[in-house]
Amino acid sequence: MKTISIMAVLLTLLVCSSPLAATRTGQRSVGICTSDFNLWGHSSQCSCDQSKVYDQRAGLCLEDKEAVEITVQGAVSAGLAAIGGETTGFEIKTQAEGSYELILKVVDQEKLSTLDGMWFEVVGEIITIESVERKERKAIIVDNLAVLE
Repeated sequence: MKTISIMAVLLTLLVCSSPLAATRTGQRSVGICTSDFNLWGHSSQCSCDQSKVYDQRAGLCLEDKEAVEITVQGAVSAGLAAIGGETTGFEIKTQAEGSYELILKVVDQEKLSTLDGMWFEVVGEIITIESVERKERKAIIVDNLAVLE
C-alpha cells in the first residue's frame, strides 16, 4: 500500500513540474480591439473576459496566472500554414520536447523567413493556444532568439 501512495506522489510531482502543467491558456478576444498594430503585429489593446488578461505580444486573452519561462533548442521552420489559419507560421522542432509554435515580433518573423531550417535557441514564455481544429497548441512567446552553430 505504501508503494502505491509513493508512486502516486512521484507521478503527481512529475506531472505538476513539467513545463506544460502550469502554462497559461490563451483564447482569441471576443471583445473590442484597437485597430493599431504593435511590434508583434497585433492590436495594442483588446477586451477580455474577467478571468483573462490581454497579452499584446500573443494577441490573445491569457489566464491571469504566473508565466512559465522555457528554453529550447532545435530547427526552426518558417512559412507554415494550417486549416483555418491555426498557426503562427513559425515552429521550432526539438529533439526531446517535440515542437512548439513561435510567437515573434514582426522584425524577427522577417529575419526567420530567410533562415528556415537553421538551429536556434529560443527563450520565452510557454503558453497553450486553444483553437477549433487543432484543439490545444503549444507555443512560445519569444523573448530571445539565438542562432546555434
